[in-house]
Amino acid sequence: MLIEPCILNFKIKHFLKKAGYDEAFIESKDSNSRISRITIVAKDKNTLFNNIKLYSGNKLIFCKPLTEEILRICVSYNKVNAITVDNVNFHLFKRRAMLNLIRLHDKTIEVILPYSSSYIIYKFIIWGYKWIRNILFSSCAKDFNEIWNPLSKVNYLILHGADYEMATYWVFKSPQVFLNNVSSNYY
Repeated sequence: MLIEPCILNFKIKHFLKKAGYDEAFIESKDSNSRISRITIVAKDKNTLFNNIKLYSGNKLIFCKPLTEEILRICVSYNKVNAITVDNVNFHLFKRRAMLNLIRLHDKTIEVILPYSSSYIIYKFIIWGYKWIRNILFSSCAKDFNEIWNPLSKVNYLILHGADYEMATYWVFKSPQVFLNNVSSNYY
């Protein structure tokens, strides 16, 4: 089963089959899809914990931390399923101590492809070999023409320095591994 880690619009779900996906994690505040997710953008603890209480239960919780303190909390807090990275918060990941903390807690990292520079994608590919066990590369499509098909993602990752084996693993297997890891909390 091939899964797209992020779709921002429920209406484009039927285009996923044509792009090559079987399922997607659909960003929504209401539960109108089989696998729904919510992304919490947090600068402080109160925002983070209030949103986690509000959405916990049947949703995958992704956190986009904007401060180093919130990133540490998200990495160590087990109700946060994954951490989202793009150009806005990449600077939080540059320290080795943070990468070791991510490895210690075996936290999944989601890289948003349209909002991440080539340098960020390259760095997470390199870190994926040493520190981060599971990386999701997401298209976060709002419209049907923004959906990346799986082979385009594989080629894009190879272009940025991944070998073929790891690129196919990250595109084809990582979302399934992620879903299996959180399934005890999700279903």
